[in-house]
Amino acid sequence: MRYFSINFPAMFTIVFLSTALILFFGGREVIAGRMTIGTLVAFNGYVAMLGMPMRRLGFFINMFSEALASAERIFDLLDERVRIRSPQDARTVERVEGRVTFENVSFRYQNSDEYVLRDLDIEAESGQVIALLGKTGSGKTTVVNLIPRFYDVTQGSVRIDDVDVKELELEGLRRQTGIVLQESLLFADTIRENIAYGVDRVVTDEEIESAAKAAAIHDIILTFPKEYDTLVGEKGVTLSGGQRQRVAIARTLLRDPRILILDDATSSVDTETESQIREALERLMQDRTSFVIAHRIQSVMNADLVLVLDKGRIVQRGTHRELVGQEGMYKRIYDLQARIEQEVEREVTYV
Repeated sequence: MRYFSINFPAMFTIVFLSTALILFFGGREVIAGRMTIGTLVAFNGYVAMLGMPMRRLGFFINMFSEALASAERIFDLLDERVRIRSPQDARTVERVEGRVTFENVSFRYQNSDEYVLRDLDIEAESGQVIALLGKTGSGKTTVVNLIPRFYDVTQGSVRIDDVDVKELELEGLRRQTGIVLQESLLFADTIRENIAYGVDRVVTDEEIESAAKAAAIHDIILTFPKEYDTLVGEKGVTLSGGQRQRVAIARTLLRDPRILILDDATSSVDTETESQIREALERLMQDRTSFVIAHRIQSVMNADLVLVLDKGRIVQRGTHRELVGQEGMYKRIYDLQARIEQEVEREVTYV
C-alpha cells in the first residue's frame, strides 16, 4: 500500500507535467516554424499513450500484492490437515433408529486448556425432542456439533444406537443428520435446485413439491414469476428471512434424516413468520430425534426433555412443567420473558 500510494500520484504527476512541458517547448518550436502543429499533436498523443501503461504498472503492483496475500490464505486452507476421518474399518450407515447418547462427555478445542463442556450425560430416545437452553456461550451449539462429528469429544463418547460415532462411516453419519441453522445458506440458483441440494439421489419434481408443501412454502413459490425455476440470488437475497428458512426446511425434509438439529431456527424472523415456521418445524420433527437450540421458552415448551446449560455443564433437566416449578435458571428465564411479553401487550393495548 505504501508503494501504491507513492506510485499512483507520481504517475499522474509525471504524465501531466510531461504534457505541460511538451506544449511549452513544442509550442515554441511551432511558433518558430521549426515544427509543424501536426507533429506536436502526434508527439503529445504518443506520450499520453505511453502514460497509460505506466499507470497500469502501478495498479499491477497493487493487484499482485493482493493476489499474493489471497494465494497464501488459499494454500493455507488447501494444506490444512483433515483431522476427522472415517476409521479404516468404519461401520456402514444405511439407516439409524435415532437413539443418541452422551456418556460423560467433556470437550475442549484444540490448543486450548479450557474445557467448553464438562461431564455431560444425555439420553435421547428415538423420536424424542431434546431442547437446549442457556445463555450465550454456555455450550449449546458445541453439544450438537459433536453428533455429526464436526468435532470429536475430548473425553467420554457420543453414541448413536449404542455405537460410538467414531466407529461409523463419516459420510453416512452426516447423511442421517439434518441441520437447520439460524441463517440458512442458499445458493444463486433456482428454488428447485436449492431444495434438492445435498440429496445424493435423483429426486422428482413431485418429491420437491411435496417437501415444499410440508414446509409451508409451496403456495408462496407458485406466486413467483417462474415458480420453482425462479432464481433466488446469492444467499437467497431475493427471499425474505422466513421464506429462506422454509426453503431450508424443505431441503431437510427431502433428505429425510433420522436425527435433526435446529439451531435457533426461528430467532431472526417476526412473530407471525415464527408461528408459520414453527408449524413447519413440527411436521419436520415428526418421528425424528430432534435437538432444538433456543433462547425463547415458547420454543421448548413441548420438548420431551429440556436441558439447561451454564458454563458447559447441565445445571437443570426435565420437562417444561417440571422446570417452571423449580427455582433455578429456567424459571428466571421464564419469568423474565413472561414479564417482557406482558409489557409489550400493555404497550400495544395503550397504543
